[in-house]
Amino acid sequence: MKLRSALIAGAALLAPMTAWAQAGGGEVFKFEPVANAALDRPGALANAWGDYDGDGDLDLVTGFKDGTVLLLENDKGVLTPVDRGLTLNGKDARGLAWGDYDGDGDLDLYVGVSATPRERNRLFRNDGPKGFVEVGEALGVSPPDASTRQVTWIDIDLDGDLDLFVAQRAAPNQLFINEGGRFREAAAQWGLADPRKSVGACFFDADQDGDLDLFVANQAGDRDGFFRNVGGRYEDVAVELGVTPLQRPADEGSVGCTVADYDNDGDFDLFVAAYGVNRLYRNDGGRFVEVAQSVGIVGDEHHVAGAFADIDQDGWLDLYVTTFRTPNPNLPDKLYRNVGGRFVEALPANLNRAPADHGVQWADFDGDGDLDLALTHNDDKVGGGRLFKNISPPPAQRNALLVEALDPTGKRVVPGAEVRAYDAKGKLLGARLMDTGGGYDSQSAQPVHLPTLSAGKVRLEATFLTPQGRRTVTLDKVDPKRWRGKVVKLRQPSN
Repeated sequence: MKLRSALIAGAALLAPMTAWAQAGGGEVFKFEPVANAALDRPGALANAWGDYDGDGDLDLVTGFKDGTVLLLENDKGVLTPVDRGLTLNGKDARGLAWGDYDGDGDLDLYVGVSATPRERNRLFRNDGPKGFVEVGEALGVSPPDASTRQVTWIDIDLDGDLDLFVAQRAAPNQLFINEGGRFREAAAQWGLADPRKSVGACFFDADQDGDLDLFVANQAGDRDGFFRNVGGRYEDVAVELGVTPLQRPADEGSVGCTVADYDNDGDFDLFVAAYGVNRLYRNDGGRFVEVAQSVGIVGDEHHVAGAFADIDQDGWLDLYVTTFRTPNPNLPDKLYRNVGGRFVEALPANLNRAPADHGVQWADFDGDGDLDLALTHNDDKVGGGRLFKNISPPPAQRNALLVEALDPTGKRVVPGAEVRAYDAKGKLLGARLMDTGGGYDSQSAQPVHLPTLSAGKVRLEATFLTPQGRRTVTLDKVDPKRWRGKVVKLRQPSN
């Protein structure tokens, strides 16, 4: 692929390795805990970031086992609980997804449940100052007997509005097509009514042919699915591509997936957390090679979710992995530092003392230019939500750009759109995907975070998937200093 020519190689690879060796393998990642009494309650499951009130900073929603959907409103980095009508009247708020399904310019929230006895999922329409109104059953996206894990807003038919994919743990997966603000279930028609025990799902244009493909993580011994989009219908090619174990015991299975360009070659790779061996599939032009052990991602435990972030802003995406502690409360989470395309364990002591076991989400919620950390722990006694401020990069090095890829109206983030940054010589600085789900059963709606190192002015590209194929919008000579604290917005062409 042409994008692979942008791979940083040679001396550029050795520089971060040398820096790590000089640091002696010490704690290069540094975090400060942020106290928040509202999050200090047991049974925290999923969490997701989105600017629901349109004031320019990111708010946090967290789902709990008891059915609480906690909304924390962000005011200049201070997160305060607010009541905006997100009442579940049930248990197990396990799947969360922010998305503007009605195109009115504000974020709506879908909540998936997985309680026993089974209930209905909820869709909360954002009515601005009036708060949220539940409309799921009326609009056709809340069938009974939910066993939901991952929920994802995505424009699967490329018609300009958001459709909804729902992964079910104990029922066939569902796909709801948005038809003028109401929805029609069409999973079987699209080839996505998979009856396996699905808990994670990640959409991305894996082969860069202009449409969205889908990886589905399955549990309880089931093979994973990789659904290639072939002319508007999906075919499972997981075995052909080598992105599923062919055999595994019933007590093992995949859980959360996340997509990122960990090796800086311009295309998107796939990490899968698992009960059993975690997997990292390197994307080689639409084909995949499993490389986890060879690049330093090790362990055979009970992992739940992963999320990538360039924590220290050295140009390489690092990886946090949460660990399910019911079998063994002493199992630590994993935090891997990416050192030129290889990973070394770098979990700070204070994160080890306050572990997660489900949700992991990165966001610059305090607006200081680096990515902070939100975790959830679902234990019934000592669980809760946790926040950590990232103090790893010195302030002078926090020169990342925040970029949004928006629809032609400029109102809505486009999940699955791709953002890339290049220096003045055309070298790729990084590629990011507008969130389509990850970090355990969640979808955030936030700008992507692209460190620019010492490149000076950069070129930004946003690639959109359209009925006419992949279309790229370019913005040249972007000065990170001028954009500090602001979001660069790139809009999809209207035709």
